[in-house]
Amino acid sequence: MKKHSILFAVLLGAFSLVLTNSAFNILLPSLVTLYGISTSLGGWLMALYILAMTITMPLTSLFVDRFGRKRTYLFGLALYGLTSVLGAVFSHYFEIAMLVRVLHGIAAGLMIPLSLVLLFDYYGNEARGRVVGAWGMLLTIAPAIGPTLGGVIIQYGDLSALFWINVPFAVAAFVWCSFKISAYPPVRRKTIHWQNVTLLVLGVAAFSLGIQFVSQPGVPAWGAAALLLLGAAAGIQFLRVESKKEEPLIRFGLLKRYPVYTAALVVAAVQDAVMFGVIFVLPLFFQEALNLSPAAAGAMFIPTAIATSLFAWIGGSLVDAGKSRVFIGYGIFFVALSIVSFAFLPQTAPLVLVMALMALRGIGNGLSEMSLTTIGFAALPEEDLHEGSALANTIQRLASSFTVMLLAVYYDYRKGMLIDAGQLANNAGWTALKEECLLLGALLLLTLPLLRVIKLKRVNDVAGEQAA
Repeated sequence: MKKHSILFAVLLGAFSLVLTNSAFNILLPSLVTLYGISTSLGGWLMALYILAMTITMPLTSLFVDRFGRKRTYLFGLALYGLTSVLGAVFSHYFEIAMLVRVLHGIAAGLMIPLSLVLLFDYYGNEARGRVVGAWGMLLTIAPAIGPTLGGVIIQYGDLSALFWINVPFAVAAFVWCSFKISAYPPVRRKTIHWQNVTLLVLGVAAFSLGIQFVSQPGVPAWGAAALLLLGAAAGIQFLRVESKKEEPLIRFGLLKRYPVYTAALVVAAVQDAVMFGVIFVLPLFFQEALNLSPAAAGAMFIPTAIATSLFAWIGGSLVDAGKSRVFIGYGIFFVALSIVSFAFLPQTAPLVLVMALMALRGIGNGLSEMSLTTIGFAALPEEDLHEGSALANTIQRLASSFTVMLLAVYYDYRKGMLIDAGQLANNAGWTALKEECLLLGALLLLTLPLLRVIKLKRVNDVAGEQAA
């Protein structure tokens, strides 16, 4: 019973954090109007959160090394709650909204990877598939419920309510975790290498700005290219320096030592990139192409939430039972089929069909996403779980943030091109969104061959264990 109360305590704060983030995604068309900004700039409200989370995740191991898991998680909760108050009070300033999104991303970078590691401290291998299923169920329900919440708030209330709603969750989670989670003494093994931290931040920031500036007419092409090159150079130098450290910020060496983990991570990273890409594309699709209100557009994500919650649990149970991994391939195919189908929907498509496609996407997500996470982590020894979680989350969030930025840039660029060619603005935007659906679906299908590698490697691992 104590373990289940810890499960609830850990997930309460993480759930509300992901809920708020996903609520922002449905607001993109409304925020563009509210703040008088472009779609690509509005996309930064999504991308900044992911980027801040991505940069923070590899630094989480340093916080844990200095302060322990419990204190680090509680600090993330406190930061999340206090910055939510700041966002609520000053929600009418776009600059403050962007700042709060960055600070929420930092909180998420501390909390999300630690939430799963904290749970693994209390649950053994025999139950981890179900625990990851429950973890994934809540953290995938949140992105599905969030758009509905965001749509209702922006249509019938005020943006500040989206920040105020976080505060009671943060306070309750902070108090509960303070009493329920056991304190672990910090090990203080790591040395902070500020050069590495600087290279990481510089690489991610320069590359991100370069992508953003590609679509800005006032920025010369050489300026965007210079930023992209600077980001790439800093990233390469970061990898070179990290490879020589005994205690690196990010243990890239895990990718060489554990091929099952690596293959699962590659597929999961593409899945995450596609998921966040869809979260960017579909709200625009629903509101601009299908002419749905923000609240109605958000409600379209409810079937995804229901299907994901059910099939994430089923997928976790199948992994625990040692069943065939074929069901993961079916899940990925269902997601790709759902996304590609949106490219062929007419603007007069019945909402029942739209909801069926959203449910199909939820079924696929539930079967595949958390199951891959379980298999990947199962390939790691206990002492490498935290480092493996940080590496996985860093790669997945980088892929997600760059995907969102590229989609935002492509949407503005392609829509402008079609308008210049004589298309009406609504038709031009619809065409750009359909093309992005095709790209996302095709990208996901390219991961299917890797599942065979995961399956074969996992079977060999099991055979080796039995022989031993």
